[in-house]
Amino acid sequence: MASAKSATGKPKAAPKPRAVPAASLKPARVVVPAVSVVSPPQAAPMMAKDADDPVHMLKKQEFLERVVKASGSPKKDIKLVLEAALGVLGDALSAGEEVNLPPLGKVKVNRQKTEGGAEVLILKLRRGGGKGGPAAAPKQGLAEDDEDD
Repeated sequence: MASAKSATGKPKAAPKPRAVPAASLKPARVVVPAVSVVSPPQAAPMMAKDADDPVHMLKKQEFLERVVKASGSPKKDIKLVLEAALGVLGDALSAGEEVNLPPLGKVKVNRQKTEGGAEVLILKLRRGGGKGGPAAAPKQGLAEDDEDD
């Protein structure tokens, strides 16, 4: 297939993919229906920029608002998709499946138990790994790609 050329006769560069703002890549604790996400007891508590303030917990309503703002799509459409996606994610993790969802990262269940009638999953989340952190992570997969090209 021939590539398009500019008026100078040189090939045109492919458009760059749209970058996700670094501010939206902050780690967040997401609570999925019927699934509790708990940090391992040996992990130090995560702290906000100001050591006196605890970390902000991102709840579903604020998460929905951020996705609506980032996508520009109607809130009612995003809400349906978001709730379905969180349900599928919760079901997959409850079943003990490893989940690889860039740019979120690779999530797997370390331990699973029932406490007080609720399912408790201790999860491991691996994000990025390059010098620049999650935003600068290359497109290398953490798991094998099942798709055929």
